[in-house]
Amino acid sequence: MFRLIKNELVKVFSKISTYLMLGIILIFVVGMSLLMKKSYQYSGHQYIYDRENIQYEIEYLESSKPQGYELELNRFKYMKDSGKEWRTDSWQLDALEEAFLTWQSPLVYDGDKLSEEQKKQYQSNFDKEMAPVLQDDWNAYATQQLKKIEEGADSDGVKAAKGYYYNYMIEQKIQPDSDDWREAVARRVAANGTELEELKEKEAKGDYVSEDNKEQLQNALALSEYRLEHNLSTYMDENGNTDNEFWNSFKEGRVVLTFVSVVLIVLAGGCVANEFSTGTIKFLLVNPVKRGKIIISKYLTLILLSIALIFFLYGFTALVDLIVQKTPDLGMPLLKAAGGVVSVESPWIYLLGQYLLGGVNLLAMTTMAFMISSLLRNSAVAIGIGVAALMGGNVLVMILAQFGQDWGRYVLFANLDLGGISQGYGMFPNQTSAFAIGTILVYMVIFLVTAYDAFTRSEV
Repeated sequence: MFRLIKNELVKVFSKISTYLMLGIILIFVVGMSLLMKKSYQYSGHQYIYDRENIQYEIEYLESSKPQGYELELNRFKYMKDSGKEWRTDSWQLDALEEAFLTWQSPLVYDGDKLSEEQKKQYQSNFDKEMAPVLQDDWNAYATQQLKKIEEGADSDGVKAAKGYYYNYMIEQKIQPDSDDWREAVARRVAANGTELEELKEKEAKGDYVSEDNKEQLQNALALSEYRLEHNLSTYMDENGNTDNEFWNSFKEGRVVLTFVSVVLIVLAGGCVANEFSTGTIKFLLVNPVKRGKIIISKYLTLILLSIALIFFLYGFTALVDLIVQKTPDLGMPLLKAAGGVVSVESPWIYLLGQYLLGGVNLLAMTTMAFMISSLLRNSAVAIGIGVAALMGGNVLVMILAQFGQDWGRYVLFANLDLGGISQGYGMFPNQTSAFAIGTILVYMVIFLVTAYDAFTRSEV
């Protein structure tokens, strides 16, 4: 068997077309990495409300008068009177919007229901809250907000959660809008913690609370707290999402597996059919080797090539991205949270698993082309059907799913995305990984038995 596999490998690598296809794979990998690098070069534009821009907004609101425009109009007039420039992503503008919503909204929409004393009190509270904002004094504003939270009617747990962001920023001496990653994470801790505490209070009162929603908040809170505790500016989540350029590009490199599948379909479509079309099958059968061993050796050769190409693509993509992308952060962890407990894994192992899962589609299409090659002895037909199935199989299944044809879940193409199905993104309701794997195995057995029977029974 080993000698037969070796002979098949010699045949494959004796063809110039094999090296041309491998070269195209390399070009695809480099091109993908460069495209990802270019996409990261885009940076969002920070809009600044200067006096001219503010006046434009005022004139627009006064002329168009959309529903509820009064509060926004007053806010822009206040911005104009302040004489300041307001940046869209600044803490000052966020503070202004919150103050207007809290203290000015009642004056604008319910002013006729308020007494003069109440109006003065609302305006006084607004002016007091805006004083440190106009002076660009973040620490004074944060201290003021903490006092406001403490004087509120919330429970101690909600107060602690709401005040977490301000306390953390003050303790760590972090200025907002300083591009410090900890600021955004601290905000998430405060938001998730507040929502979780409110759900607990609701549950304590006997009201219905979704356990899934509660667990999601617990896990999100645990992840954010873990990052702050261990000073992790970047990480990968359990679905492979990250904001690191290297790891994102590395993950997206899996799309090249589609072209690798085409290469394997071409090799599978010709490995049996070409023996008959060129007449070399007679010389092959002259050897004292059973036909069963010959067909098995050909398929095992394709399996070995498939596995080798997947590992090669994984390694070469990582190498190219290391050269092309910035900030690789090779030690970045993959964080998972379950039941509020965080576990740490390796993104290298995770992405290798994703590449191998992507290889399931490759292997299935290769086996289909191999069967057709053995059954029809026509490489062009085998390659054509294989490539058409690779490109159009998902489209067919999507159409079936769109029209509610539930039997489509039994079609091979509906089960090839094992990664998506394991995360609950199957095309049909309640698809499971176990069902998908079982369906794929059934099809693979049918393909291989058909190929074996066609080759061993065929006339030469």
